[in-house]
Amino acid sequence: MQQTGSGSRVDEVSEQVRALIDGHTFVGGRLPSEPELTRLLGASRATIRQALSQLEAERIITRKHGVGTFVNQRVLNIGTRLDQVWDFQEMIQLAGYAPGVRHESLSLGPASDHVLSILSLPPGQEVLTTANVFLADGVPVIYCVDVIPARIVRQAYNNEELHGPVYRFLEQRCHQRVDYNITEILAVGADEAVAGRLHCETGVPLHYFEEIGCNAAGEPILYSEEYYSPSFFEFKIVRKLTTRTSQ
Repeated sequence: MQQTGSGSRVDEVSEQVRALIDGHTFVGGRLPSEPELTRLLGASRATIRQALSQLEAERIITRKHGVGTFVNQRVLNIGTRLDQVWDFQEMIQLAGYAPGVRHESLSLGPASDHVLSILSLPPGQEVLTTANVFLADGVPVIYCVDVIPARIVRQAYNNEELHGPVYRFLEQRCHQRVDYNITEILAVGADEAVAGRLHCETGVPLHYFEEIGCNAAGEPILYSEEYYSPSFFEFKIVRKLTTRTSQ
């Protein structure tokens, strides 16, 4: 997830450590020490420690006191994790396909009562609605509709900027970042409109995500409806056992 302030530097270093893990094979799966990572990545020892704590919380690494830090290969082998937010095109590329995008529509107009409620907007507010189909080797695999409150747009933009993932548009034109998503996950049958966009039969089961993207202040700034072809995507999540202690 993206954060603001000092957290963004920790996120940056965390991604650098991920890249290091992806691009290297470490003897025994053991990562370089914190001083070595400080030298390799040009970050402070405190930032390295925070980045490693973040990766440990995601179960990507494990730390053994007095022994070292190790890559958790079992978790790395998971394809698409539900607890992580990916750029669609990057996700398709990581799955081994050539990514592409086909823009479907873009509109500016009054929000429906449903969207007003989800985005905590007063009556009469307008929203930007963009719809795109994402391709894997030319085959449509994701259909996504994104809705952004028009009032948060701070700069002029070209329509083409919304012909694809919206996170960069939110940062560059709205000066906003999605800090976290609240997601409802359902299995749905493709209706006629969605089936036409994904080139599948009506009624075919799809993964459906309804998401609310919030900024660091907890304000909803993005509403998304996403349809995934299950023949291309398999979602998994790492779950931690929690025990409720008796008082």
